[in-house]
Amino acid sequence: MHVAQFLGATVCLLAISASAAEQPLAIDKAGSHIEIQVKATADSFVGKLTEYAPTVLVDPATGKVSGAKFAFHFKDVKTGNDKRDREMNVWQQTDKFPESDFALETLAPATDGKLMAKGALTLHGVTQTLSFPVAVTRSETKVTIEGDATVDTRTFGLPVIRKFALLKVDPLVVVHFHLVGTISAP
Repeated sequence: MHVAQFLGATVCLLAISASAAEQPLAIDKAGSHIEIQVKATADSFVGKLTEYAPTVLVDPATGKVSGAKFAFHFKDVKTGNDKRDREMNVWQQTDKFPESDFALETLAPATDGKLMAKGALTLHGVTQTLSFPVAVTRSETKVTIEGDATVDTRTFGLPVIRKFALLKVDPLVVVHFHLVGTISAP
């Protein structure tokens, strides 16, 4: 075996063994939820994301999250009011920008004992960096990931919603997520 072949094989084996340490977390959709809290002068509400596709990679030995991506269609945000849902989709131009996602870039320890997540959120065809605190807990093979991310919709090119000169929807919305999943035993 030539030295170049040996080095190439070694690099491939290291890459395979490094990725073998990470496994996708099997998300329990029944035990998980994503809610969007919207404040308004009148009629504040909470939207619930009914469908989403999370991919969370964890080290089965430690439960440490090593990567995450979260994709969803804006039309799957439901508020319990069909008229409001239609108006939200017109405001967000869902027919033109149906897909949104968040890709985790880093997850680092924060001073309060939690973790600080940083990643790229794409909404309304615009990608912005978003940072927010996250708590990750593990109990045997169960992992819970929970946090709140404040999103300023103006930074995604979305207008502030105003009606009748007195009523206004706050452009800062809070996304609360609670994801529960299981990992394979190491």
